Amino acid sequence: METTVDEIAPDLYRLSTYVEPVNLAFNQYLVAGEDPLLFHCGPRQMFPLVSGAVARVLPVERLR
Repeated sequence: METTVDEIAPDLYRLSTYVEPVNLAFNQYLVAGEDPLLFHCGPRQMFPLVSGAVARVLPVERLR
């Protein structure tokens, strides 16, 4: 599995992880800005993939 990062608006990113065995994509949303926010909509086990994708945009430590 891999999480893709797409900027869908200025400072707004969709992080998408496709899980082939169940034919389902989980989407998370990252609002990058002064106080970055991650709206995580997937299972906890997926967080390492998502945090790796967040790190491509900004340091994970900056998340609120």
